[in-house]
Amino acid sequence: MGIATILAVLAFLISLLALWLTSDIVKKVEGQNEKFVRGHISTLREEMREMDKSLNKTAKLVKGQSDVQAGLDSRIGEREKTLEGLHAQLTEVRAQLGQLDRSIPARFRVKGEAEPDVKAKPKKVS
Repeated sequence: MGIATILAVLAFLISLLALWLTSDIVKKVEGQNEKFVRGHISTLREEMREMDKSLNKTAKLVKGQSDVQAGLDSRIGEREKTLEGLHAQLTEVRAQLGQLDRSIPARFRVKGEAEPDVKAKPKKVS
């Protein structure tokens, strides 16, 4: 029984040594993996920061362009209203000129000039 006990203790010590060596190797491998992962993640984080900065810059530019576009749209609307008003005034002036021209006796009118077409509607500007 003495040899069996010695062999059992020896086997137990060898198994403890194997566990200790295995845990030491696992710690070294995990340390190397941790360095690799941290290096890789840090580059990804830096790229994400740059992308975020770029997105913020683009968002500001888009907002600025939207503001400019809104300003241009309002100015175009104002110009269209002004043109419609001028068109109405021009139509009224043409009508009044036609009435004035018709009120002049034919003998006092200048020969060779065509009478303006008062009844024709001008085209709408778009």
